[in-house]
Amino acid sequence: MRSAISISPDWVMTPLQIVFPRIGAVSLLLSILPALAALQASAALVPVSPTGGETVALLPDAQKKVMDLPTLAERIALFREDRETGDNVLRRGKFWRKPNPVVLTWRATEGETGPWKVEIARDSGFEDADVRYLGAEAEGLSVDGDTVSFTVPRANLEIGRAYRWRVTGLGKPEEGRKKGAPVRSEAAAFATEDRAPRWIEIEGRSGNIRDIGGWRTADGRRVRQGMAFRGKGLNDNSVTGERQGPNCLTVEDVKYFTQTLGIRTDLDLRTKAETADLDESPLGPGVNLIMRSSPAYRGIFEKGRKTSIMAENIRVFCDKANYPIYFHCIGGADRTGSLAYVLLGVLGVPRHDIETEWESTFYPNLTDDLEESNPNRIRSELHFAKGLSAYGEENDTWQRRCELYLLDCGVTEEEIARLREILLEP
Repeated sequence: MRSAISISPDWVMTPLQIVFPRIGAVSLLLSILPALAALQASAALVPVSPTGGETVALLPDAQKKVMDLPTLAERIALFREDRETGDNVLRRGKFWRKPNPVVLTWRATEGETGPWKVEIARDSGFEDADVRYLGAEAEGLSVDGDTVSFTVPRANLEIGRAYRWRVTGLGKPEEGRKKGAPVRSEAAAFATEDRAPRWIEIEGRSGNIRDIGGWRTADGRRVRQGMAFRGKGLNDNSVTGERQGPNCLTVEDVKYFTQTLGIRTDLDLRTKAETADLDESPLGPGVNLIMRSSPAYRGIFEKGRKTSIMAENIRVFCDKANYPIYFHCIGGADRTGSLAYVLLGVLGVPRHDIETEWESTFYPNLTDDLEESNPNRIRSELHFAKGLSAYGEENDTWQRRCELYLLDCGVTEEEIARLREILLEP
């Protein structure tokens, strides 16, 4: 979990340091408070929502509605109807490639005030807590009377997990003091909906980022979360082909990728013309950069060098030492999507889910051209259908067809078994 600042969990504020995150220069307000050995017991911060273990949906309703439709034709028809009728419900807002916000609400029942310390954790002792320190102007913070709400920026929680949260603030003012002693709420519980994909939101210009984990396989297992992430490039493409493009990440993004997600490998699928003189990952020298110009769509089925590139890319995921892995091209759509499709397929994720995972990059602008014979069709999941249908027998599963395809590319049965061992929960 992300920790904004390293500080004692007792949050002894002597002097008090209030951080206003992500608004430019760090603002410091210093005030002298007596040393405090314990939290004030008489005050009461009360969690309001979520509490009691209720389920919090991370995937927007509009995306769930689309992904629940069984066929590509029905999904295309839904978007077409939305556009042609002028409803534009599926085009309203920017909710396609980021998670629903997580909103925490509490009441300050005895006049407690901020600044606030908010902790979200999976561990009951809050040892793994994502800690946020909130000054009066903190992003996502709102106050209405004695009710405080915090829309957690870039929470990026895992799906299908149980979480706990609590808040610490200053108690009501005491005689002779402008501020009360620190007081902490009881822990409240909630769970995240067990619904993939798990979107990842960052500050910078990269995007379309999601965990390929969280999906269920046909036999009920789950692809491990926190192991492999797909998305856009971490820096822009080169303009001249001589010098690499600018980094797309903020300092906080780099910390998030390297410290919170723990990324060890940056698998860059772009061409040399796009990456130019890039010889170090935008995430820093501690991340192993693998650069491999890779094909997409029909190209991944062309025998020879292109199928051998697929085998080389798959082998990156067969080595535990490479994890966690971030793989990308420039838009995280075509080359990235083709590799993700095959990975999820050989792991045993059902065909419908693999296809909607691929499509989710393009919502709400999903193509309405279903003609496979169209010579101008480059970006289409029909390429996967045609290419993989050439493998196996009529009644073979999609997983078996993906397996036979990879064997034909040169991946061994032992490597496929190792891939499944690494990426599938027991």
